[in-house]
Formats: sequence, structure tokens, C-alpha cells
Amino acid sequence: MVLVIVVAKFIHSRINIISNIILQIANIFSWFIIPKIILTYFGSDVNGLVSSITQFLSYITLIEGGVTGVVMASLYKPLVNNDNKKISAIIKTSQKFYKKVGIIFSIYCLILATVYPLLFNTGFNYLYVFSLVIVLSINLLIQYMYSLAFRNLLNADKKGYVVSFTQTLILVLGILLSYISVAIYPSIHILKLITGLLFVLQPIIYNKYVKNHYNIMHDAKDDKNLLKNRWNGFAINIAAFIHNCTDIAILTIFTNLATVSIYSVYSIVTNGLRSIFNAVSNAIVPNIGQAYASENTEEINSKMDLYEFVTFNLVFYMFTIAALLITPFVMIYTHGINDANYNQLIFGVLLVVSEAIYLIKFPHLNLSYSANKFKELTIPAFLEAGINIIVSLVFVSKLGLIGVAIGTICGMIYRLIYQVYFSTKLIKNRPQKVFYKKLLVYIIFTLIGLTLCYYFVPISKFNIGSFIKTSIVYACLFGVMYFVASIVAFNNELKYLKNYLIKR
Repeated sequence: MVLVIVVAKFIHSRINIISNIILQIANIFSWFIIPKIILTYFGSDVNGLVSSITQFLSYITLIEGGVTGVVMASLYKPLVNNDNKKISAIIKTSQKFYKKVGIIFSIYCLILATVYPLLFNTGFNYLYVFSLVIVLSINLLIQYMYSLAFRNLLNADKKGYVVSFTQTLILVLGILLSYISVAIYPSIHILKLITGLLFVLQPIIYNKYVKNHYNIMHDAKDDKNLLKNRWNGFAINIAAFIHNCTDIAILTIFTNLATVSIYSVYSIVTNGLRSIFNAVSNAIVPNIGQAYASENTEEINSKMDLYEFVTFNLVFYMFTIAALLITPFVMIYTHGINDANYNQLIFGVLLVVSEAIYLIKFPHLNLSYSANKFKELTIPAFLEAGINIIVSLVFVSKLGLIGVAIGTICGMIYRLIYQVYFSTKLIKNRPQKVFYKKLLVYIIFTLIGLTLCYYFVPISKFNIGSFIKTSIVYACLFGVMYFVASIVAFNNELKYLKNYLIKR
């Protein structure tokens, strides 16, 4: 019996990783293809309008108030203990809450659709913008009303592959139907309506799977403490929201839709890289949560070491190369589109740096979430959000895109420092200086690599041929650099992985 359980966990872990990788590949294709279709058929202003409205719609995360994180953290222990009564109570409570959020979101969408065309000079008529807001809200409404409760259960129980494969199916169908849509009748409203309605597949598949694999007690009593804890996660939610959503809102208010489009196109690259990182990170997080729930200090330390090892190598490798290549890529991607200036070298580098800082703290951030320490992170989260907004507002008028990027970086640096510090309170024998020594090693090797690139392999032309050749050289160079850095900073982790692979 024990052997069966071990084998099952091993298989689930591998399937989660593979399914996450497939999902993130699909995400990357979707993020690159759909905006390109919009830019080609409808122009930069429409692309900027879609990006702007989407960001304003994402304010639903503020209404949600961090419940998703709280639910995930609350599910780890009852799943470990097979406490079906507790699991059922959490699911029932969260379902009721998400449906209330869906109703509030519906009202918010109508208000936004009414006032957005009046507040911002988009250059489009009122009905065009009003209807586009409604169309773009469909997928979020479906998810909150019918999908999120079961999705949280599947992710917490290491069954994220069900979520990943479902989302991959939606993305692939979305890409195919987008091409068909513009080929038959080029309309941004029809395109977004089709891709939004595809999200009905989520509740259909999730409900079917949960019904067949779980014994959810529909007569279970609500978990009264669950929603009380959501306010502890509210500030955390705000901080994540500020990072992901406010830059475009600020640019919409203080600049124009063409600038918003530029930001969104550059974000395609950072979002794609974040997806690759998430493909691995999402498979690790449940292990961190369950290890912490078991109260085994040695196990949680070991898993945190591996999480840091993976994070340092993925983030530094991907984002260092991205800092060098993001602007050349965007220039190739937007070739033939002349209604906005997409050659923004400094902004591209700063955007990449801000995202790298955001991700490098993920092992420590997810440790705090797994430990259900939302209340303790409230003030730091508000401080991060405040720093980001204030600095962005100070610089946006004079520096535009660069200004909002500087604001994001300042907020991220503060939060990184705090999260590393807070981890020492959660795990014994985990001093802060170890993290910073590792960080310093990787920064030094990064600077050496950048120096070599500057003098020996600079990218000189914005064309596909030179881009591919230079990308291969950079990939090989920094692969070697960070392998050496791993030997210096993560020697024990490398030995563990070596032994693990030999055993397999």
C-alpha cells in the first residue's frame, strides 16, 4: 500500500511538471500570436485599448480579497490528513463566496463599461468601447462564478495537471478560432467573444473530475473562519495586483493608448518568461505547503534549498538573456507596424529587471503563503504597493514607460528584502546571509557575462537571422556562466540532484 502511494505521488509530480510546461508553452504562443493578430488587423490603438480594459477588469482581484491564497493554504492540512469533512466545508464556503464575487463583478463591469468611454479619450465611439468592456469580462465572470473553488482543490491536492490540460485546450482552441474569426470577419468584438466563451469548458471539466475523484459533502457546514482569514490575505492580493495591473492603468491616465500598446507588447516577453518559471514553480509549491504542514524542519529546509536553486538558475538565465534581446525581439515582432515607436531599449531592460526581482523572491513568498502567514505580511504588502504607486506617479509624467518601470523596481526591491528576512522566522537554521551570498555570486557572474557580450557578441541588426545566431551564442554563454555559479553557490544541491538522477 505504501509503495502504491509513493508511486502515485511520483507520477502526479511528473505529470504536474509536464502539464505545466505544456500549459506555459501554450500561454507563450497565445501571448505572442493573439496580440500580433490584433496589431496586424486592428492597429496599436485597439491593442492598447484591449490591454487597458483588461487591466481595469482585473480589479476583480481586489474584490476577491485574497481568498484564493487563503483557501489553498487552508486545504493543505486536511488533504494530508484526509479530513473530508473539513475539505467539503472549505469548498462549500469558497463556492458561495466566489458566486458573490461574480455578482459584484457583473455590476462592476456595467459601471466600467458606462464610465470608461467618458473618462478616457480613446478615439473610439462610446458604443464600441462599452460593448468591448462587456465582451472582455466574459471569461473572468465564468471563472469566478463556476470554476475557482474546484480549481483551488485540484491545485492544492497536486492534481494541477487537470487544470493545466484544461487551460491548454482553451488556449489552443482560442488561437485557432482567432485566426478563423479574422479570416471570416475581422472584428475585435467577435474575436474576444469567441475566446471568452471557451472558458465554459473549465467548470464542465472540473466538475466532472471532482465528482468522480472526491467525496464532497454537499450538506457540509460552512467554514466560518475561512472568510475571516481572507482579510489577512487582502494586502497580499493588493501587492500582487499593484505589480501586475497598475502600470497600464497609470499609463492609460497619463499617456495614450499607443504607449499602453508598447508596454503590453514588451510585457509579452516578460509574461512568457514568467510562464516558463511558473511551469516549474507551480509544481513545487504544493510540496512546500505540505512539507510545512508536516512540521518537519529538515524536510522544509531541503525543499526550500532546491526551490531556491531552481529559482536562481531559471530567473537569472532567462531574464539576463531577455534583457539583451527584448528590444531586438520587439522590433522584429512589430516589423511593418509604424503607428507607435516600439524601439524602447531602456524601458525593455528595466521591465525585465523588475520582473526578475519579482520572481527571485518566490520561494520565500510561497513559503509564507503555505504557512498561512497572511496577517504578518499585511503591512509589508501595503508598503510595497505604496512605494510602487508613489514612485510611478512621480516619474510617469516626465519619463513615461521608464517612470512606471522604476516604480515597480523600487517596490520589488523592498519586498524581496523583507521576504527573505521573514523566512528566518518560519524556518530554523536559515540565516538571511546565505541567500544574499548566493545572490551576489549570481550577480557577479551575470556582470561578467554581460561584459563579454558587450565586447564580443553584440547584436547589431534587427533581423531574424542575426537575432537567432546571437540568441544561440547568449544561451550557450550564460548556460556555462550559471552552471559555474551553481557550483559555487549551490554545490550541495547539485550533489543531491546528481545522486537523484543516478538512482533513477
